[in-house]
This record gives sequence, C-alpha cells and structure tokens, in this order.
Amino acid sequence: MSAGTFQDNFEIGGRPVGGGAPCLFIAEAGVAHFGDMKMAIQLVELAASAGADVFKTQVFDVDQMIAAEMPEWRERLRPRNLSLVEFKELKALCDERGLLFMATAHDESRIPWLEELQVPAIKVGSGERNNPVFLRRLAELGRPMVVSTGMYDERDVQEALAACADGDCDQVALLHCVTAYPTPEAEVNLAAMDRLAELFEGPVGYSDHTADHLAVLAAAARGAEIIEKHITILRDVPNAQDWKVSAGPEDLATLIADIRRIEALIGHGRKEPAAAEEEGQTWATKSVVARRDLDAGTVLEMNDLTTKRPGSGIPANQMELVVGRTLKRAVRADTLLQADDLN
Repeated sequence: MSAGTFQDNFEIGGRPVGGGAPCLFIAEAGVAHFGDMKMAIQLVELAASAGADVFKTQVFDVDQMIAAEMPEWRERLRPRNLSLVEFKELKALCDERGLLFMATAHDESRIPWLEELQVPAIKVGSGERNNPVFLRRLAELGRPMVVSTGMYDERDVQEALAACADGDCDQVALLHCVTAYPTPEAEVNLAAMDRLAELFEGPVGYSDHTADHLAVLAAAARGAEIIEKHITILRDVPNAQDWKVSAGPEDLATLIADIRRIEALIGHGRKEPAAAEEEGQTWATKSVVARRDLDAGTVLEMNDLTTKRPGSGIPANQMELVVGRTLKRAVRADTLLQADDLN
C-alpha cells in the first residue's frame, strides 16, 4: 500500500482518536449479559459510571457464525444473545449516559444491524483474521474501523489493511491483542504496538485479555491511542471465559482513572522546565561563591571561586566569565557574587 493510505487521526462519534488525543477507552461487554437485558443495562451503567468512552457488545446469529461441527459452541452461545430491539434500547441508554455505543458483528447477517444501530465505528474482532471478504464488506459501511489483531502476523496485518483499503476505508485503528483467556504475562508483547505503528499510519492501541490491570496501564504508558478491556458484573461463571479477563464494579473506575493519570504523567514531550519547578530553580541550583575573604580591587582567579546553592547569584555556568574581573567591594567567604559586585 502507498504511504498516506490511512489517516493518522480521525473522530469516532465526535471523539478524536490519534494525533495526541486522550486514549479512547472501550468497555467491552461482549456477551457478559448472558442474554439477560437487566444484566446488559447494569453493564452500560457500569461503563458510564466508571468513565468509559465506549460501551461495546457483540451481535451474531449462532448458526451463521459457527459451523455444525462445533455444536457445543453453538449451544454455549445461543442463550447469550439479545434481539435487535434490545440492542436499540441499550444504544438509547448509552446516548442518555454519554457513551458511544459500538458492536462487533460476527457474521454477515448482523452487518445490517450495525447500520440500524448507527454505530459510529466498526469494531472487528481478531477472529476475522484471514477473512478479507468480510473485512471489505465491513469497510464498505463507510465508518471508521477498529481492528483487533490477535493471532495475526505481519502478513495478516497487511492483508487486513488491504481489505480495509479495498473497501474505501481510510480511517483505521489497529489494536495489538493476544487471543488467550487469560493471556500469560510473558506473551503479552506490548512492544508489538511499536511494530504496528511502523506498518501503517493510523492510530495503534491495545485490546487486553490479561487477568489484571498491569498490561493495560503499561500500554497506556507506551502511548496506546485506544484501549479495550472486558467488563463484567458476574464472576466464576461456568462455561465462560471473558469474566477471567474483565474489570468489574470493584475496579473499572480505578482502572480508567489510572489511565488518565498516566496520560497526565506522559505530558507534552517537550524538554523544558515545568511550572512546578519555578521555586526549585532558585534553591536547587548553584551560583558563583567567594571561596575566601576577598578585598575590593581583587582581580578574581579561579581558585578564589566555587559554586554553591542557592541559584540566586551569578549562575554557576558563568564562573569562567567571572575570572579576570575586578571586585568593586570586599566580599566575605561563602558569599554569593552578584553582577553589580564586578567591574
């Protein structure tokens, strides 16, 4: 693909992504509602109260998504579904609570649902690896795309990006991801975000499947422009895996707040004195000081001088310029020299 194929920053539902904007936090509810609308509403409220930017779920037809040779997966996921009417209700609640509503469509039958739900961006799960026809169809919806890259190698990344470009989508973000629940720490490989940033121009982020928050916070510190983390209300659910890698009512708000703190810690990147250092520039730096008692008329030599705190006299880096100058007045040992002491 040619340089400049993808935009380096864009907006999702009016929220900037990339270009130095705050990281977009996606609270991934997935199927953690287990087909229960009351539980789904609780998940929206959790995401909103914790300060997430996006509430995301998943839409699918079990029989369209999974072949007959995996009947146990069909039956496992069949009850963990909601109707289009219910998803519209969730979207309305998200609108009311100031959340963007997004959904991942896992099969062709649910692509029209994304249009009916008027999602502001298309979230693509890692399971669409090596599925360029489906990716191109999603790209043709004309919305920004956020693509998770679990199980991908670099050739897979290039194939996915080519499919997005073929669908005339130039607003794409890539999320590094590892499709293991939970992901072993030694295999998280956050440095892969750097490689994704080398492979294309668009925003890069991280979709997390670890058991705690360390990898998410580390990704934020590395500059992730989007972060996705599963959320849950329930724990210890049999025949389910997402809860093992999810934040919940007890820790989601703290996680998001810590990400915002990290962003503040990263700062603007210019090397310059901080406003908080103004006082320190006086007490912590050094000035030129008389090493011994010096009479008026003394022509100063290097062995007459030293440097000590505070920095309210002639700066230490000007000591060589002081050598050879003549004192106007007598100066006692350990006294800071000032410019008006010198001829």
